[in-house]
Amino acid sequence: MSNLSPNALIRSALFPEPVQVIAVVPLGDAVKLYGKGLQTGHLYEPVLTPEQVAALEHAPETQPFDGDAARFRLAVEALRLGLAYEYDPYFALSIARIDPLPHQLEAVYDYFLKLPRIRFLLADDPGAGKTIMAGLLIKELKARGLIKRILIVAPANLTFQWQRELLDKFHERFDVVRGAVLRATYGSNPWQECNQAITSIAWVARIEDARDSLLRSHWDLIVVDEAHKMSASDESHKTLAYQLGEALRDRTDHYLLMTATPHKGDPRNFSLFLRLLDSDVYADVKSLELALEQREAPFYLRRVKEALVTFPNPETGAVSSLFTQRNVRTIRFEIDAEEWDFYDALTRYVEEQSVQAAADDSARGRALGFTMALLQRRFASSVYAARRSLERMRDRREKVLADPEGYRQAQIRGKIPDDFDELPEDEQDAILEELEQAVASVDPATLRTEIGELNRLIVQAQALEGRVVESKLLKLKQVLQDEGVFADSTTKLLIFTEHKDTLDYLVGRLRGWGLTVTQIHGGMPVGDENTPGTRIYAEREFKTSCQVLVATEAAGEGINLQFCWLMVNYDIPWNPMRLEQRMGRIHRYGQEKDCLILNFVATNTREGRVLERLFERIAQIEHDLDPQHTGKVFNVFGDVLPANQLERMVREMYARNLTEAVILERIVAQVDTARFQRITHSALEGLARRELNLSAIMGKSEAAKERRLVPEVVQDFFIQAAPLVGVTVRPVGRRTGSLHPAPPRVYQVGRVTRTLWPVGERLEPRFGKLAREYGRIVFDKAALSGDATLDWVTPGHPLFETVRAALLDLAQPDLERGAVFYDLNRAEPARLDVFTAAIRDGQNHELHRRLFVVEMALNGALALRQPTLFLDLLPAPADALAPDGDGLPETPELEQYLIETALNAFRDEVAAAREREIATIAAHTEVSLNALIHRQNMRMASLWEDQQDGNTDPLLAANIKLTEDRLDELNLRLEQRMAALQQERQCTISDIRHHGRAWVLPHPDRDTPGLAPMVRDDEIERIAVEVATRCEEARGWEVESVEKDNRGFDLVSRPKSEESPKSEVRSPQYGTSDYGLGTTAVRFIEVKGRAGVGIVALSPNEYKTAERLGEDYWLYVVFNCATEPELHIIRNPVALGWQPVTTVEHYQVGSQAILQAAEHHNAFRGS
Repeated sequence: MSNLSPNALIRSALFPEPVQVIAVVPLGDAVKLYGKGLQTGHLYEPVLTPEQVAALEHAPETQPFDGDAARFRLAVEALRLGLAYEYDPYFALSIARIDPLPHQLEAVYDYFLKLPRIRFLLADDPGAGKTIMAGLLIKELKARGLIKRILIVAPANLTFQWQRELLDKFHERFDVVRGAVLRATYGSNPWQECNQAITSIAWVARIEDARDSLLRSHWDLIVVDEAHKMSASDESHKTLAYQLGEALRDRTDHYLLMTATPHKGDPRNFSLFLRLLDSDVYADVKSLELALEQREAPFYLRRVKEALVTFPNPETGAVSSLFTQRNVRTIRFEIDAEEWDFYDALTRYVEEQSVQAAADDSARGRALGFTMALLQRRFASSVYAARRSLERMRDRREKVLADPEGYRQAQIRGKIPDDFDELPEDEQDAILEELEQAVASVDPATLRTEIGELNRLIVQAQALEGRVVESKLLKLKQVLQDEGVFADSTTKLLIFTEHKDTLDYLVGRLRGWGLTVTQIHGGMPVGDENTPGTRIYAEREFKTSCQVLVATEAAGEGINLQFCWLMVNYDIPWNPMRLEQRMGRIHRYGQEKDCLILNFVATNTREGRVLERLFERIAQIEHDLDPQHTGKVFNVFGDVLPANQLERMVREMYARNLTEAVILERIVAQVDTARFQRITHSALEGLARRELNLSAIMGKSEAAKERRLVPEVVQDFFIQAAPLVGVTVRPVGRRTGSLHPAPPRVYQVGRVTRTLWPVGERLEPRFGKLAREYGRIVFDKAALSGDATLDWVTPGHPLFETVRAALLDLAQPDLERGAVFYDLNRAEPARLDVFTAAIRDGQNHELHRRLFVVEMALNGALALRQPTLFLDLLPAPADALAPDGDGLPETPELEQYLIETALNAFRDEVAAAREREIATIAAHTEVSLNALIHRQNMRMASLWEDQQDGNTDPLLAANIKLTEDRLDELNLRLEQRMAALQQERQCTISDIRHHGRAWVLPHPDRDTPGLAPMVRDDEIERIAVEVATRCEEARGWEVESVEKDNRGFDLVSRPKSEESPKSEVRSPQYGTSDYGLGTTAVRFIEVKGRAGVGIVALSPNEYKTAERLGEDYWLYVVFNCATEPELHIIRNPVALGWQPVTTVEHYQVGSQAILQAAEHHNAFRGS
């Protein structure tokens, strides 16, 4: 019992981890122990028998300081890397394969991550990179351990794009859950078994089994793309998709909605949509009115295309729009007389069948009407496509004629999905194949007549094909000649068609013209760059070796072709939003040229004239509202002309319920500049931002540059830690059979030792599955060089995190026993204590956790140091003796010092930031709910007045009761929400953990001739820092001393700025930041003083910091400090010939190298 005192560390088979004792309560012979797990923070409350108490393993009460110092240092570094997100302002960028843009950083780091619980609507214009922002958020939340189960809900045709980009850019593997998955897992719930899933909005909303099983699961984060599909017209007409949105809101902690069309200019409709995020904050439109007054809405961010810009050019400082111009032209042509005869005969057949279909209000009738409209669309695509459809229809009718009874039993009972246009192409083809079986009548005579008519049409089509060239194809060849495609083989051409038959036809003809052609269609698997016959392979083939890509809508689904600027829409989809998806394949970020899109329209057909009128109206609106041709008109096109309206009108024309003239009039009326203006210039657009605060974002890059997680640090830790836990890591030299060396810093790992498998399984929900074997790995993103066989190992990677966790397990005894280090520049011993501490809110959510080191001198003086201090210390040999620390303050006193010196200020900083967010939420909640309460009070007053007047309506009492209940419910909601917000406001210091203790001693050889010149002289260094500071002040810059912070440099120097004293965008001579964040106006200065002229040494931390900061790191060497100080300035000093001094883990360079490197700088002399 005596060893079971508070803060004692114990181990036992009773616990899966080391446990720190909190309290012990005697229970007769037994004891009840309260303890906290060191790894998980889990609370343990076992009742232990005397035998179990006796079997406990105890950490020593007083550290003998005989632990392995090298492992101790690695353990501290493992703790620090596990909290890297706390120090690196843009942590996720260090572990993601992306080059971010300013607006993406702003959304994630200035909006999402500042919310206590993420409920947010991101409503940027198209092209903002919503997948990037969602991916960054996922990585940041996973790093903090806040999310494990993630659901992405998107339109069906975008699920592959999400899956591909999250894997390629963020190394996050998601499973697409569709009907086949649901059927394959019958009897179990696939949503429960899959921690990272992507699914379709419409499919889940429409299919009852999918929806019911989904709603039996809980998620940590749900992201909804194209979230406007969940909108509802009013409270009493909620769509299935809106109801799904409400249900998902209640089944997740974090909820991110994304759309480019958040509203239709209607505040009440928009308020209802925002209720999906928070039913209290937006319970009434009054909250939205308040937001419009303040020009800021809770949980809402919209940036229009003008605000989407690049970082400043490092040479000129200028910013550029993300998007080039998009020029759309209509290519008009006429079909010739013979083609028109076929078109006329086909149209008469389509109309006849459509009239019969319209009279049959059944699934069969609707299917027939749909296929007739599709047949006409195939003619608009190509005669070949029409003929192939006619042949399939004829063949199916012959089967029906042979077995009419079988057809009756198997006839179509389903319906055409409402989201047919959004389905992936392979699913559309399967549905169409089934629909083509539909016939108007199974009467044999009628069938024979129809088969005869189909045969005549087929013969007519074959005759046209026999002419070799059709009018549309001739027009295409002429256009390609005019645009220089034949003359310049480097001009890439993308041709879109709706139909696989037309694709096959075009591929053959284009190759016959001598062009190199590849193709993408829905029948091709996604695949990869190395598998021929797949979509990704064709994408690479188009980029590297083919001039032309012919594609169906499958290329509009997750294929990125911004290296191509010329696009032909060989046929036009009747859903205009499909055009936007097509154009978005080339008109996107990364496109360097203005895009030219050519739309082919046959002007002497009815369908062609309808499309021609539509394009004329769009062109006029773009001329009026978008003279820069950014494409923003299409952002709201779906709100003006719904996706399936054009097709419905044309089908009504085939059924003779509408005339062409009426359709043209409707297009003129609906596709109107005034209607577009009502949406794009509505009051709600007052919430949209048209410019970014680039200065603030650039200011953050200074901290990001200094604190970012660099590959050298990750590599150093992994290379040292991996062998200790059984992972073999060896550098790769030249590849076998290759004359060229492998990329720099490439390592071979091989099989993962079996002892690490349980660690990987423990971490799998957070970091993903640990592979049993790895090949070649790199730590630097730049070393990937497009080689798909390399594995990029960073924090968050399952292999890295497994090694880090296993190292902490291995080194735990060393932390408990303590260790001894040497320091070359220290004259007196000191004790170092390592702590972590957290800040939590009133709902017990961990908001932050940081790592601290408290240094104690022999006289008891305390100082707070950076954890990187250990990087400059040298592990002492095993026989090194620690000083007698009797009488020095122990852990409770150190915790008090930590609280008073650092944690109180840290808590207040977190609380102040949180208060700003919560105050806004509270104000809108009160306005919104009080508006509803006021409305019910008015209703109650009216009902009471009726009762007082003797109204005998039998429902009056019931209405009074209903209103009372509603008032009680609203008041309770307001009371509970305000109480919850009050809890979120409260921030407390929590979970202070003491991890280990070490002594650092003066190096025993510091006075020897070989090391003495490298030892710091405090007075000489003081003079040198004064000289360096006066130099910077003479330049008009402000200097901040960080000498005691162990940051790898002594001074931070910035130009004076009234608006932003800490940072501003400057010209490039002051250095560039990382992550592609443009320029930062800051010098990170390491000062070295010498009494005379001599060698200069850098500690490991200083040298690695210089490597990391590159051109922003400056070495100020002051020679002759004892007489007449002379300053020599070297930028990016790593380029000097530093020699490692292995005995003390330092780097040194001779004075001559300093003088030569600084000869281009004016020496600054000072007394």
